[in-house]
Amino acid sequence: MRIVRLCGAVLTILGAAWLLAAPVGAQPPSKLTDHVTDSSGVLTDSSRSTVNSAIDRLSQNRHIQLWVVYVDNFSRFKPENWADKTRDASGMGDSDVLLAVATNTKLYAFVVPSKAQGITPAELNSLQSNKIEPAVGAKDWSGAAVAAADGLNTSTSSASSSNHTWLWIAIGVFVVVVLIVVILVLLRARHRRRAARPVGPAGGHPNLGGRVDSLGPALSTADARLRQISDYVARHQQSIGAEAKSRLDETKRYVAAAHSKEASNPAGAISDANRASTLAAQAQTAANADVLAAHRTPRRRGS
Repeated sequence: MRIVRLCGAVLTILGAAWLLAAPVGAQPPSKLTDHVTDSSGVLTDSSRSTVNSAIDRLSQNRHIQLWVVYVDNFSRFKPENWADKTRDASGMGDSDVLLAVATNTKLYAFVVPSKAQGITPAELNSLQSNKIEPAVGAKDWSGAAVAAADGLNTSTSSASSSNHTWLWIAIGVFVVVVLIVVILVLLRARHRRRAARPVGPAGGHPNLGGRVDSLGPALSTADARLRQISDYVARHQQSIGAEAKSRLDETKRYVAAAHSKEASNPAGAISDANRASTLAAQAQTAANADVLAAHRTPRRRGS
């Protein structure tokens, strides 16, 4: 009997020690099956509905799942360790956020994975210190959960809005660049059409002696006029006088100058080409007069 009483006393002491060692109302980390778990019984039907509405808004707008659990205390665990073990037991992923609140000790853990944030560390710290902690300290249990949900919703909305703004800016810049390229292509094509268009009378033949305002036709006219007078002088070399040859030499110099300025100074090239055409016309006039004079039949004197 003495042994039985002794064993009973030992068991009583061990039981009392176990009760003293375990925090009252402690709940170990466990698997969560609902987005709102109220083991402490601190939520009313109305406040639970408010929390669920905030969780639904966050899920619908940002595809982030918020899990909220209320316990009396975190047993022997630190709040972050308790939350991590609960996440592991519940199989939560990168889009799952956990808010765990110990109502007796007013401690909490708010675990937001980096891929689910859409929020800067500074914004996250502000949300906890300015929204969640004051609500927990005031025992506004539902307010803490709503603050967490709405804070994530607002922050991610701002980040998304910023991303959309940059996207529209990039699209606008791309459109402007495309328009500039199209305008440049059209202007170049127009310039080429003008350069290829013959300048002259209605018959379509180049005006070899007149002024041309486009580089291509001006050079073409000067080259053609130079070839014409050069060939003429070569055929009638014995009859050509000094003035015609002098005009021909000047024509050659201006044609060469026009071609040398074609790339670097288009306006100067046009001016030299027009000058060459004028000199070629003058040379042609002088050469024609020389040839006519040389072939004129002399009069016979009467006896």
